[in-house]
Amino acid sequence: MTESKQAILKAIKETTDQWRVSDEKRDAGLPTQFADVTRYDNLSYGPAGAENLLDVYTPKEITQKVPVIIDIHGGGNVYGSKELYQHYCLGWARAGFGVVNFNYRLAPKTPFPGALKDTALVGQWISEHGEEYHLDVDNVFVIGDSAGGTLAEQYLTAYSNEAYRTALGLVSSEKLKIRGGCLNSGFYFIERSGAIPENSLMSAYYTPEVMQRYDQQLHTEKFITSKFPPVFVMTANHDFLHDEGVRFDQFLIDKGVPHEFKVYGDEKEPREHVFQLNQRDTVAANANHAQAEFLRTLMK
Repeated sequence: MTESKQAILKAIKETTDQWRVSDEKRDAGLPTQFADVTRYDNLSYGPAGAENLLDVYTPKEITQKVPVIIDIHGGGNVYGSKELYQHYCLGWARAGFGVVNFNYRLAPKTPFPGALKDTALVGQWISEHGEEYHLDVDNVFVIGDSAGGTLAEQYLTAYSNEAYRTALGLVSSEKLKIRGGCLNSGFYFIERSGAIPENSLMSAYYTPEVMQRYDQQLHTEKFITSKFPPVFVMTANHDFLHDEGVRFDQFLIDKGVPHEFKVYGDEKEPREHVFQLNQRDTVAANANHAQAEFLRTLMK
């Protein structure tokens, strides 16, 4: 093993250990069952074992189809799971949506575009099985935060641009009608100079070999067209990716893509990266409610 790879693995271990402690502290004591939500856990959507499992959460005792949220967890493409995101996703189910919360393959074991290919497989699974769970495949939304926000941007681009989808070898889900999405604290301009430092966590997923092989496709913004679904782009005043949200807002304005952009928090009550995951925070609750209202306006 090279010295640089050892350094990356060490950084991944140290950083994800810190993230896990923080996440577990934030979610300690939160319920995982609600009287008004039905859970379907550990459904297989692909060939990669536990890395290709998903959960479906729906409002209890539904008799009609409900709009669908595909939620893509964050974690720098090296960390995260559906279990860590169950509390956030259960909140969306309690708001009246059917939610698909899934694991995907992580780096360094699986570099780009592995997680994106898994996301596309989830879309295919919903296309084939969604109606069994009363999921309305004509009203599908994609939500992602941090690395999941990047994946959501890429998946929405693949959905709306066949050339991008084909170039990356992603399966299509012809039955799905994706009406829009929410991009939270994402990283949207991967090929921007200096965006991925050498030996950083992100370089475990976007390796030098990946950056060379997929040079064109990693300029995702070049494949975004007017067909890109409407999105709610959200960040926070103390989000370390705040400026990415600002750049993407301006990019969408220039492209003429319908969207809403919102920065939460102020100097008296600052908010950090992916603050919306905190189920005990009133600002997070307000932000999630605003996004739900935005999505409802897009339903057909």
